[in-house]
Amino acid sequence: MTPADVGDRAAVARSAADIRDATGDSVELAFVDQGYTREIAAEATAVEGIRLHVVKLPEAEPGLVLLPRRWVVERSFAWATRCRRLVKDYER
Repeated sequence: MTPADVGDRAAVARSAADIRDATGDSVELAFVDQGYTREIAAEATAVEGIRLHVVKLPEAEPGLVLLPRRWVVERSFAWATRCRRLVKDYER
């Protein structure tokens, strides 16, 4: 988690270090959005041994387009919100 005034590219090195500390050497590949397209982000995560794979939107397709690996994130959020303590505004 980063503050709202810190951009994704500015915090990618710290985030990669936190991921490495939490998981050890089990994370080798991270799927990221187009906010991480510059080489600065790739170099910062390479220090921690994590490769970035940028998931890009198709250029010519209008309407709803399913992005590869995006469903994993959406499914994980859905599973987390099924837990009573993680649902926002469930209890007062």
